[in-house]
Amino acid sequence: MKNKLSHLFSWIFIPLLMPLYGLLIVLFYPAEELVQNTISMYALPLGIKWIVFGMFAVFSFAAPGLSFLGLFRFKIITTIDIENRTERLYPLLIMLIYGIMLYWLIGESDPKHLLPPYFSSLALAGVGVTLLFMGLTQVLKISMHAGGAGILTGFLYAYFMQQHNPSYAWMSLAILVSGLVISARWYLRKHTALELFLGYTIAGIITFGVVYSGG
Repeated sequence: MKNKLSHLFSWIFIPLLMPLYGLLIVLFYPAEELVQNTISMYALPLGIKWIVFGMFAVFSFAAPGLSFLGLFRFKIITTIDIENRTERLYPLLIMLIYGIMLYWLIGESDPKHLLPPYFSSLALAGVGVTLLFMGLTQVLKISMHAGGAGILTGFLYAYFMQQHNPSYAWMSLAILVSGLVISARWYLRKHTALELFLGYTIAGIITFGVVYSGG
């Protein structure tokens, strides 16, 4: 039973989906910005919300996911969840390319900077985390699942610290989800404690710093 739950948590909270979960929360939770001249994520027109969310869905999830399937089909990676550390460079490079494309596209779509800066900051944080993971994966199998959980936690904390009415429930849930993901990867013996700790901590700190300073 524990094994099945661990696999379930690993697939529900795959790294590619974590930014999307974070965006759904901040786009539809009724929060008000501390800085009055900043547009609220919640107050954005519904059409704008789904357009930008769709951009993230394509470049953060769909395109990388399909690319990973292509790598698996052509035997560049031996497992779809990229268990082999030595095979992670190409998938991370793909994530980096799509992340840069997303960051560029957001900037090109909003030349007057009318959108809240959280969109571009989240994309930029993803680029930074991926770059660092590319370097670290040369020496250890740093956990990408833990990294995704760190991105979710760092993003929500940076966002809600700049709101009049932060949601402590959502922030607590992010920590709970992170704990479940890390525990699942530990139980499945996919990573060491160090690989999980570094993945979560590094991604969380980078995302928090980029989003908070950009917001």
